[in-house]
Amino acid sequence: MASLRNSLFWSLGEKHLGQIIRLISAMILARLLTPKEIGIFSLCAALLAVASIFRDFGVSEYIIQEKNLTKEKLSGAYALTTMTAWLMALGLFFSRDMFASFYNEPALIDVLNILCINFVILPLASPGFALLNREMQFRNIFVVQFSSTIIHAVTAVALAFLGFSYMSLAWASLTGIVIQTLLIMYYRPRDSLILPNPLQIAHVWRFGIMFSSSRAIDSFNRNVHEFVIGRQFGMEALGIFSRALGLINLFWNNVTAAVTRVASPAFASTYRDSEEQLIILYRKAVAVFTVIAWPFFSFVALDSERIILLLFGDQWLAAAPLASILAISALISSVFSMAPNALIAMGHVKRRLQISLLIAPVHIIGIGIASLFTTWTVAAVWIFSWSVALMLYNYHLSVTLKFTYIDLVKSTLCSFKVTLITVLTLFATSQLLGMTGLHDLLLLPLEACAAALAWFVSVRLLKHPVQEEIMNVYIQFRSAKGEA
Repeated sequence: MASLRNSLFWSLGEKHLGQIIRLISAMILARLLTPKEIGIFSLCAALLAVASIFRDFGVSEYIIQEKNLTKEKLSGAYALTTMTAWLMALGLFFSRDMFASFYNEPALIDVLNILCINFVILPLASPGFALLNREMQFRNIFVVQFSSTIIHAVTAVALAFLGFSYMSLAWASLTGIVIQTLLIMYYRPRDSLILPNPLQIAHVWRFGIMFSSSRAIDSFNRNVHEFVIGRQFGMEALGIFSRALGLINLFWNNVTAAVTRVASPAFASTYRDSEEQLIILYRKAVAVFTVIAWPFFSFVALDSERIILLLFGDQWLAAAPLASILAISALISSVFSMAPNALIAMGHVKRRLQISLLIAPVHIIGIGIASLFTTWTVAAVWIFSWSVALMLYNYHLSVTLKFTYIDLVKSTLCSFKVTLITVLTLFATSQLLGMTGLHDLLLLPLEACAAALAWFVSVRLLKHPVQEEIMNVYIQFRSAKGEA
């Protein structure tokens, strides 16, 4: 447990500090680049997000969860990820003209020219990164990710200031990947330097085809709106929508990614020891995650306009109502965000694929129909899609982990009480401060402070499980400071 908390400390630390840098960078770029310029890069990034699933082909997750990871299996993993990544790079390179023609936007060609290079470089890093995760070396991962984040942010802002427009984001992405790869090659376990062996691919292939299929469907679900909005409403509307979704992703990138990175190896390790202990760990994970996610997304839903204005400026205010709708959907998705990791930890990759296959048509058809109206209706599709996903994930968890809907209610009841107190405090503070005549940009931080205070007090009074984790993180921070 101490090792798990230490890992979570470094993972959260990297995500928090990294997100601060990304947020500052986004705030500056929002004032240097137009919504159309952001939309151009966002569309290319969405295409690469889907393609990157096949680039990795589930190799990273295979390395993390494989009980008996031999050198032969590792060499097959290296061979498979290299082969798929380079094939995807060629496919993207030769299809870039068709992609640009479909969206009637020649600028997409230049962006894809640079982003394709990422796929050539990444096979050198992804297996080593997976090994660092498997061995829970999150202190080294902290150095890798934090360094690449700084380089990426500085490059993007500097090039945008110099007038590189949307290409500043493309070059920043490539620069960040190069730095990340070099650091991973330095930190990865010394005995992991193994040449790729195509004859050993069979060890990884079955897991990879199941996992990458489900991940590809999930990734397409998360990015299908980019392709539809870009085609139906144009690059400027896509930039606005991406900004709204980016506000929601501040949480997912800052907290969810940090927690799930630790959760995957932790769930797998716990399950190898005891299924009963995995149930206990999963219940606590749901409780801790929802008590953080629900108040945050409630705050965004209520105050999206002020947040957008403060962070990105008035040219992005059209994103505010979209962010409120997406925040409501995030309240739902945060309940099952740990579920995919739990299923994979137990080896139920096929079940995860089945869930993805059921959710995909619901979401994709919904996006297609909603795009006939407005971007608001497109955003509303998320609420319905994630409600369906919640039911499906919890059904499969009730079968595999004996985590029933009653367990779900028990795990989240205290989080609901904390969120309710926090939201009521936020609403009351907003009403009281509204009578003072203060500027909106002054009201927002005051409301946030009042909500944060209410959250801490309610967590303490209701004895929520997260208070133990807060104390452990504080102790870990003091320990790390002492070592420094």
